Amino acid sequence: MIIKGFNINEINLKYFVGINQIKINLGKFLDLYDINNEADALNQFFSIIDEIQNNNENSVIQFIKDKYILNQDHIFTACYYLLKAFKQNINISNKKNIELLLYLATNRQISKSIEAFGIDYSQLIHNKLTFCIISPFENINSICDELLTTLNAVETELTINNHSITKFNSIKEFFRINDNQINSVLRSYGYEMKKSESNLPSLFSALFDLICERMALLNVEKQK
Repeated sequence: MIIKGFNINEINLKYFVGINQIKINLGKFLDLYDINNEADALNQFFSIIDEIQNNNENSVIQFIKDKYILNQDHIFTACYYLLKAFKQNINISNKKNIELLLYLATNRQISKSIEAFGIDYSQLIHNKLTFCIISPFENINSICDELLTTLNAVETELTINNHSITKFNSIKEFFRINDNQINSVLRSYGYEMKKSESNLPSLFSALFDLICERMALLNVEKQK
C-alpha cells in the first residue's frame, strides 16, 4: 500500500491518502452471505464499504476500476480536487466517492465517470481490486486492516504505476488526447515524440500533465 500525507496551506486542508490492491475470494464471500446473484453480491460489497466508511469519521473509501488510471499521482491529484471542491462548496455530486470518480475521469457526467472508473461484478470475478482511502487522520492503515478483515481479503502487488505502450495508448484514447498535444508537452520538456519503451517515462509525464490540466479546468468550470 502507498500512503501519502498532504498539507495544503492555502486552503487550510490536511489529509492522508492510501492506495492499495487486494484479492478477495469471491466464492467464500458469496457463501458467507448466502448470495447467488450478481446484484446482491455488489449490494453486499458496497454495504460493507459504506459501513466501514461510516465508522471512520470523514473518511472516503472508493474502489476503482483501474483500466484508465495512469499512476498513483492520477489518484492523488483527483483526491486533491475532490476535497478542494467540497471545501469551496463547488462540488457536482453530494457524495465524495462520486466526486472522486468525476475528477479521475475529468468529466462532469456522473454516469460516464462511474462507467469508466466505478467497479462492477467483473472486477470481483477478476479478483484484483484497487481502492483509495482518504482521511483527515493518520488512520489509513487501520481502515485498510478493517477492509481486509471484513472482506476476508489479502493485499496484492500494486500495479497502477506499471508502464507500457499499450497502457499509454489506451489511456490516451480514453481521454481523447492526440499526439499533437503530447508532442507539445514533450517539446516543453525538450524531448521529441517517440513511442518506445525507453521513452515511456516522458510519455507518461506528458499524459499526466494533460490529465491534470483537465482536472483543473473541471474545477474552474464549477466555480463559474
